[in-house]
Amino acid sequence: MLVEKLYHHIEQSPKLFLIVTMLTIVFFSGISFTFVVPGLKGFSLFFTFLTLFIYLIVAIIFAGLMKKRIASVFVLSILLSGLGMGWRLWLEWGEYSLVEHMNPAVYIGYPIVSAIFVALFYHSANRRTSSFEYHKEAKH
Repeated sequence: MLVEKLYHHIEQSPKLFLIVTMLTIVFFSGISFTFVVPGLKGFSLFFTFLTLFIYLIVAIIFAGLMKKRIASVFVLSILLSGLGMGWRLWLEWGEYSLVEHMNPAVYIGYPIVSAIFVALFYHSANRRTSSFEYHKEAKH
């Protein structure tokens, strides 16, 4: 029931949901990359689970926007996550708190890992959406 309403809203205004989803990835990846890398200063398990929950919501919205386009979702997630990290580093350039996070493993790894999670969540949500549409068509 809730999923039906969400996908109905997505079908009515897909551009709005795409913009909100893209901004969510940019801002949340910019905020979260300093809190979700284990072993680095500032790591928080709570923030890691919160980040995964936000990426789950983003993937569900992507499943309503794009059907069977996992490569597009993966590439878009990498680009937007990298943009969010770059935005945060530009805003806080020279801050001592970001020194640990300024290495190539974090620069390259975080956008890839976050895109993998979004793609996995998208794949799962897309499978559920497909089965939901199958059952919806079978009722008619």
